[in-house]
Amino acid sequence: MAKKRRSKQFKRSSRVIDMDEARQQRLEKRRRAQLDVPQEQTTSSQRQVRRKRALRKKQSRHRMLMSIAAAILLVFLCVSIFNILKLKAEEHEALKRQDELKAKQEQLKEDLKEADTEQNIEDQARERLKLTKPGETIYIPDSEEAEDGETGTNANNGAEEQ
Repeated sequence: MAKKRRSKQFKRSSRVIDMDEARQQRLEKRRRAQLDVPQEQTTSSQRQVRRKRALRKKQSRHRMLMSIAAAILLVFLCVSIFNILKLKAEEHEALKRQDELKAKQEQLKEDLKEADTEQNIEDQARERLKLTKPGETIYIPDSEEAEDGETGTNANNGAEEQ
């Protein structure tokens, strides 16, 4: 154990200290200090100041959290609106494409109806398969003339009936 230090004043004096008397003196000193500044008033004012500070701190935290929540909500709202507008544009493009495809389908249906006619079958056989009717002659131009582009007749137009 550490050795207790004694004050210099105690070392110089040869006086004996009564413990009960010292306690009484300390109690009196404390009571006088309490009478000079009432402790209840000090603590209550300190409590009020602490409460105000705590309330302000709580309110500032609450405001900050509400601001963060509002910012997050605003970001989600903007992203949602952007996605909605993007989907609307895609829908518009899809409807345009659908209309184009319907028009093309109608055209193909008309072409299919016309394809079954005898005249169309004959024209396709002459153009693609280079077929002729019995007794027709096909004139094929020379390769030099075809390269020069001076031929004015087509193989089908140049055919003559005999």
